[in-house]
Amino acid sequence: MPITRNASNTVDFGHFNGIAEDITIFTIDGGATLATETNPGEAMEAIMELLHEKCTVLAVGVEDGAGGFRVMLQNSGWDSASLQTAIQNLGASVGTNGYDASGATVTDFTF
Repeated sequence: MPITRNASNTVDFGHFNGIAEDITIFTIDGGATLATETNPGEAMEAIMELLHEKCTVLAVGVEDGAGGFRVMLQNSGWDSASLQTAIQNLGASVGTNGYDASGATVTDFTF
């Protein structure tokens, strides 16, 4: 037997069904792979701690092998420009492996 939905209960594009509406997604490009920077004390920890200063991180996407990945944030106080500046300000020697974050870029992601 098919399920009948209320006519006003639409399936829409461009929003998140079932979770808070205050969601922001950014694409972060670290400039070089972060795949080996995921342990405690390494660059991804520094980036995550930075993100948590102004939001709740809901998800971190797959790294593309060249330093690019997406983050899904809730109640974010970040915009792409301020987040980019903050990540770049981590410097050219971040974490125990000395990751260079000084050239990182951040862009808004819309789906």
